[in-house]
Amino acid sequence: MPNRQWLIPLFPLNVALFPNGFLPLHIFEERYKLMVQRCLEGDSEFGVALIKTGVEVGGSAEPYPVGTVARIVDVKRADDGRMNIIARGRERFRIEMVTQDTPYMEGLVSVLDEDRSERASAEEVASARLAAAEQIRLLHGLRGGWVRDPKTPEDPVELSWLICTLLQAGNDVKQALLEESSAAARLRAQLPILHRNAATLRERIAERLGQ
Repeated sequence: MPNRQWLIPLFPLNVALFPNGFLPLHIFEERYKLMVQRCLEGDSEFGVALIKTGVEVGGSAEPYPVGTVARIVDVKRADDGRMNIIARGRERFRIEMVTQDTPYMEGLVSVLDEDRSERASAEEVASARLAAAEQIRLLHGLRGGWVRDPKTPEDPVELSWLICTLLQAGNDVKQALLEESSAAARLRAQLPILHRNAATLRERIAERLGQ
């Protein structure tokens, strides 16, 4: 069965959005105010794609071919027409063709299905859940907070996307994880990054407490 294709507004950004992740955006350029308004009048969805080359504001940009559908879940308007929105990531897509028939970029995209032919082992999922919970505790600790028992998903796909939102890594690493077709491969790639992140966060917390 072929993947669903449809035409969607595209928002190239210097950030990678993941499924289930939240993205706050301040909308001030006229082209994106128009795009968001049209989204709100329609199905409230647009595509977020990490910029490969170009600029985020005031110019053109070439996005990476794989991005994430974003649904607007909250909007606050200012008197001058600017907007603060929050969008939530949904399914991933691949850009098949880009058009510029509107002031903003649009693209014909295909939904990317999860590859479930390779499954993560129970041990891999358990290790990833422990590392993710530790990452959440450390992030709270860095901000002076505390959480006793962070909840992490049991489903490997949902777990892998949650970890993507927690990772402190470069955009190239995040884009590679977004493009990875299976949760098993994502979890294997994420675990060493989580361990490195945890070591860094412990050092920062120790420095903070020592001040």
